[in-house]
Amino acid sequence: MSRAMDRIRREAMVQYGDAPATPTEALDHVLAVFTDESDDRMVMEATNGIYGSGIRTGLTMGDLRALRAALA
Repeated sequence: MSRAMDRIRREAMVQYGDAPATPTEALDHVLAVFTDESDDRMVMEATNGIYGSGIRTGLTMGDLRALRAALA
């Protein structure tokens, strides 16, 4: 690993902690990394154009935040 990548790795681990080990930890990790993203940002696209021109389905950051709140 290059010196620059090692530094980036160390900084990320300090900021975000250990690698997630469970689905809930993974969700918390994604929310932490993308904390500044708007609720309408699509993070996982399921379909595009199936239900009409320009209509996309999937999960947004807002959906992930709502799912996390429901788990609490």
